[in-house]
Amino acid sequence: MKAYPILLVLLASMCSHGETSETDSERLQSLLEPIKSLSANFVQSVFDADGFEIDSSQGLFKVASPSKVLWHVTAPLEQQVISDGSTLWVYDPDLDQVIVNSVDGRLSATPAVLFSGDLESLEASYEVAQKSLNIETPSFVLTPRDNASLFSTIELQFVGREPVAIIITDTLGHSTAIVLSALQLNPLLHEETFVFSIPADVDIINNVQ
Repeated sequence: MKAYPILLVLLASMCSHGETSETDSERLQSLLEPIKSLSANFVQSVFDADGFEIDSSQGLFKVASPSKVLWHVTAPLEQQVISDGSTLWVYDPDLDQVIVNSVDGRLSATPAVLFSGDLESLEASYEVAQKSLNIETPSFVLTPRDNASLFSTIELQFVGREPVAIIITDTLGHSTAIVLSALQLNPLLHEETFVFSIPADVDIINNVQ
């Protein structure tokens, strides 16, 4: 399974500006608020409705405010998804192909809003329920308000105040678990990290023009 659909969960900066309150939505935002950038390795596992693993991949990603992301699948098949906040590049070396898209308001209808720092959009798009009340291992389950969403639930898991896993369940009962490791919070990430230089002699599908 390609990482592109799942990357939408991460396609934005992990920062927010709301104050902590007693609502579950704002509790979640209070955990994300201190994170202005992030770097981590990931293992992504896909399970069928019976819980059997059907696909796995691994790689690294970096995110920074606003809406900048580098998602690099290194195995089993390489893929890079890069956004500088306005342009999104999806590069598949095995296909010798780059797809270029705009980053626009359509992302508000995807799980990207989880990390946008926009509490109003978060509450408008999802019902947020705190699953684990343990202060050491809090977790939150988000249910899309839009019945046409491709996702039925999204679970965010933390250890302390650090995000450690994202579990996405689709409407067919399949789930994707993204487990983070070697996590660095608020590293200095340079602008060029989020700009993709298109290699020569690859097919370009430009959806921006």
